[in-house]
Amino acid sequence: MEPKVGPVRSEEGLVSFSQFRCSPCCTTDTLDPVYPNVTAGQSMWFHLPDGLHPDRDEFCPGDEPLTKADGVHERGMVQLPGDAIYAGQWLGDQRHGQGTMTRPDGGRYDGQFRHDKAHGVGRFRHANGDVYSGQWLEDKAHGHGKFVHADGSSYEGDWEMDKKSGRGVETWADGSHFKGEYRNGMKHGTGFFQSADSSTYSGHFVDDAMEGQGIYRFPDGRVYTGAWHGSQMHGDGTMTWRDGSSYSGGFSEDRKSGEGTFTWPDGRSYSGQWEMGRQHGVGVFIDTKGRQRKGLWNEGQRLKWMDA
Repeated sequence: MEPKVGPVRSEEGLVSFSQFRCSPCCTTDTLDPVYPNVTAGQSMWFHLPDGLHPDRDEFCPGDEPLTKADGVHERGMVQLPGDAIYAGQWLGDQRHGQGTMTRPDGGRYDGQFRHDKAHGVGRFRHANGDVYSGQWLEDKAHGHGKFVHADGSSYEGDWEMDKKSGRGVETWADGSHFKGEYRNGMKHGTGFFQSADSSTYSGHFVDDAMEGQGIYRFPDGRVYTGAWHGSQMHGDGTMTWRDGSSYSGGFSEDRKSGEGTFTWPDGRSYSGQWEMGRQHGVGVFIDTKGRQRKGLWNEGQRLKWMDA
């Protein structure tokens, strides 16, 4: 009695990676929630307003210069146009040196200033509870720093003009984390991601998407090694299952497609054409005794043997 050659794990329980924003990836048989990027770009950043040069009559009552050294002097609290409050060091009429700046919305910067701009090392706490601590360059996060959201998610690493750039580590409140390279505020280059369910991806990223070559390990033991495009398995790759099954060949949008070979744990195999994750077209089936049969399949179902 010949073995029945039916659909081969047509859906395979593969997740759709289209929602993966590397922040982090989908990892189960259902779509995981999409995690927002830890930092939201320029809209999140504290920029000191331009032109805040207080006149003498804008000092708070009783405030007078306290010390003078190398042209830098200290004053008490100074109310600036726009109702911001500054206390700290000055160089002439510019904030320069160590100081504290409090915005009307409750945001507060403690750190170094240079010629009226946050410059050096400082800490800014946003009104919503988000905090950035690290290096600054002319009012922008630049160098090494850590951004912590009020919900506990964070990014620590390199910054360039208010954007994640270089190497860094992102973590989320559920324990998911990413470590790797960034460019222009997005994951770009090589990196490693691990989700809360222990799924992992190690490979290449382009503009926050899995792109190029990478390895994804599923929590159920499946492992995919191969090409990615737009955070989906796309191109040539190999999928293995914990029971010993394997598929090697083409993928398109997370499904087996094109030419490929599926091998069962008992040694049976199908080599041929695939479409939408199922055998579709001409293929060769080899049974456990090594006997070969050439057949025609349609959407995972064998229509006929062609060598009868």
